[in-house]
Amino acid sequence: MVFLIARSHGTSKALFCRPTSRHEESDIFKSSTSRSSATDTGGSNVSSRSSIVASLIIVVVVFGSVGGILYVTSPYEPSRIAVVVMDPGFGDLSYADQLYTGLTRLLSYISVQYYIPSYPKTQTEAVTTLRELAQSGRYSLILAMGRDLVPSVQTVADEFPEQKFAMIDGYVSGNNVVSATFKVEQAAFVAGVFAALMAANITQKVGIIGSVQSDTGVQAMISGFIQGVTTANETYDLGVTLLDTVYIGSYNNTELAAQYTTTMFLSQDASIIFAPVRASMLGVRQGMEVVNKTMFASLNRMPLVIAAEGDQDYYGNPNPHVAIGPSWIPMSVVPRTDLAAFRIINATMWNNFPGGQTFEYDLANGGVNVTNFTFSSTYVPLSIQRRVWEYAAAVAEGTITVEP
Repeated sequence: MVFLIARSHGTSKALFCRPTSRHEESDIFKSSTSRSSATDTGGSNVSSRSSIVASLIIVVVVFGSVGGILYVTSPYEPSRIAVVVMDPGFGDLSYADQLYTGLTRLLSYISVQYYIPSYPKTQTEAVTTLRELAQSGRYSLILAMGRDLVPSVQTVADEFPEQKFAMIDGYVSGNNVVSATFKVEQAAFVAGVFAALMAANITQKVGIIGSVQSDTGVQAMISGFIQGVTTANETYDLGVTLLDTVYIGSYNNTELAAQYTTTMFLSQDASIIFAPVRASMLGVRQGMEVVNKTMFASLNRMPLVIAAEGDQDYYGNPNPHVAIGPSWIPMSVVPRTDLAAFRIINATMWNNFPGGQTFEYDLANGGVNVTNFTFSSTYVPLSIQRRVWEYAAAVAEGTITVEP
């Protein structure tokens, strides 16, 4: 069994904290641009695809603006939480890794063990995995992430009414289930506005590469993105054209993603591409590298891609492992699965499990957002940045309605 361990230094003692504002709570979960492997007690490298058990000795949990509260559990009996994610699982550079960021950061605030079983590839495998976890009776919470897991969680939650479940990015009914949903179309709308404004000064063409066409989350993002492009195009008479959307047909096909990216830039002359492609982002990156050799040399422009389902801005840097731009990924559409998981686990550990409730995250409450040009401010004009934030505010305030 593999351990990802946070150790306290010296003797454990009570800790107290002052009340924490909602702004500070948000700061706790700013997306990290670094990626590193953990090391188990035997010294071997632990990949993101390994089963992980994580524990912490003593922690402080904060509840937004309510106040700071001490929470200490036995260092020998940390609570157990099972985390179920469909294949390709953690290491996808986007969707699952956004959740993983929250789970690992949570270790600084709460004493807990995570168990991550093998990633199910089918609904049948998912039901089997969830059922085995529930039957064991070992877990304070079984947390599942991804809309694909909704029917499986519904089935098993009905069978085990005493087991607590959390459904991240989907709705499951039942008093033993808490759900979190994300209006990703809102953030994607803002990204669409940005894409149109950028493309207007390049080739006036915007492309879209999706992962799986039947994925309702992917469709919601693409719908919102197209609405954003259309709105900006009509408002400012930009003359921007949307290229036909193409789908990889998989969440993890590096070769095809690279091919589509290269073709869309070099053959179809796209200025910028929206790519909600999950783990296939590796292929998109490879395609950008190929394209850049031609584009930068002959046209003096970068192959720009808008990422999705996690903060991937860092992945467009010259070296993705070094936080220095400029990045070919000027913006990412981010559902804050990390924040949702933190709040649900936090409440559950305080014996305040919000069963039967659904928490909806959107631009207004910060549960979905777009990144803030951390690695692209040197080449994205301030005028475009200002317009992007104006549209984001309009969506958050309800002045603009975005359909999924």
